[in-house]
Amino acid sequence: MSSAGIRNLRVNIEKADPNSEELITGDSAIPLPNDRNLYEDDPFAVQARNKTEDFVEFRTMGWIQAGFVATAGNIAIGLLSFPSTFHRLGMFGGVLCTVVLGIWAYFMAWIMVDFKIRHKGVMNYPDVGAILFGKWCRRITAVGLAAKTIGVAGSHSVVGEVALKTMTKNRICGVWWALLIAIDSILFSPSRKWGKLWVSSFISVGCIMIAAIITVVGVAVQDSSQLTKNGVPITWHVFPAKSTLVDVVGAISNIIFSFGGCTAAVSFSSEMREPNDFKKSFLIVQGCGISANILVGVIIYAYGGQYVTSPALTMTKWPISTISYAIAMVTIMISGVLVINVGAKYVYMSYLRDSPLLTSKGLRARGIWIGIVACMWILGFLVSQLISFLNELLTVVAAIFVVWFAFGLVGCQWLYDNHPHWAGPEEERKIDTLAKRSFYILSIVSIIFSVVTTPLGMYSAIEGIISGYQSGTFSRPFSC
Repeated sequence: MSSAGIRNLRVNIEKADPNSEELITGDSAIPLPNDRNLYEDDPFAVQARNKTEDFVEFRTMGWIQAGFVATAGNIAIGLLSFPSTFHRLGMFGGVLCTVVLGIWAYFMAWIMVDFKIRHKGVMNYPDVGAILFGKWCRRITAVGLAAKTIGVAGSHSVVGEVALKTMTKNRICGVWWALLIAIDSILFSPSRKWGKLWVSSFISVGCIMIAAIITVVGVAVQDSSQLTKNGVPITWHVFPAKSTLVDVVGAISNIIFSFGGCTAAVSFSSEMREPNDFKKSFLIVQGCGISANILVGVIIYAYGGQYVTSPALTMTKWPISTISYAIAMVTIMISGVLVINVGAKYVYMSYLRDSPLLTSKGLRARGIWIGIVACMWILGFLVSQLISFLNELLTVVAAIFVVWFAFGLVGCQWLYDNHPHWAGPEEERKIDTLAKRSFYILSIVSIIFSVVTTPLGMYSAIEGIISGYQSGTFSRPFSC
């Protein structure tokens, strides 16, 4: 732009109505940087209209493919932490919380898909935040998404490390195994499209279910002396027996984190031929997730009682535990790639949103993608080795971000699109049907639930950190 043009732009800015969302320059209107209209055009659709020679279509998934991909992200190694969750909540509390939160998460995903359809340019959660509350919310949700992604990468590195140490009987320093998991995960992440991951997702779900079945059978048939200590018999309880507030909140946070995959509904539906079909996809996800979590949690807790471990793979004797871990390693790798790709996709979309490279199949676009994924996994590996209280840190992330991504901010999305207070200048809205009243109540309850859960979750995590340091259970950084 010439100097004269810049001067004219400044003059017009000064003359513009400060309450307006547009800057008037001559005959054109330029949207402000935080204008919500920036999220009304689907970036993939824009690039499809401008088709370049190396254009590749991202919106290729059908609802069954999307169901497999989302299921693999939800049903992973966390499945084998549910016996410990049931121990802290009691059999009745564990089943109740799993069913209620699982069904609740389904309707939250329903709302997110509707929000995506209404605002076509929304491709990830920070875009949602930008529409709801502007730039500041976009930045906060971006930080939260990055923290969750890096934390999960670190968690998968640690779980892989434990699995390989178990399989090799601690013959090699665990740090090297964690690094190997990170490197392998980077090598498994060349695809930018969710549609190309549905086969590996199917394999991932199959492997974790096989590992879970082996563990369930192994715990059920082995002699109880394998688990008991000091002659104290195995017992289980319908209601929590000796659980503290920290135990209960930590268990509920674990269930929330398990069903937190619904937060990726926007990302998954953005790459479907018909985004609204993700509602059917997520029905598969939650149906399988609720059933698997309850079956594994109930059976292993019934046979392991107060001696359950997390993950439950360590409750069986060698070589059964080794076989289970070997099969679960497939899931550890694939599910880790899927979850980390959600965060990496946000960075990729933000960087290339208006560029032809977004949908390019050229080496430069692929190189940018791999570079982003590599940074995520390297940071995750470093976090897993430097921070000895990683599980407690993930509880903090779940309390601050995941519960809001999965419930609180979803309630805000429904209110923004349906409540009369947020109606447009010439738009008339009424909450006058049973469905609207039900979603209105659910949205309010979701916001209240998030407000209550956040401080309790943080309290639980902080108490766990203090207790860990007092008992000396935390290891030193980069220890074998």
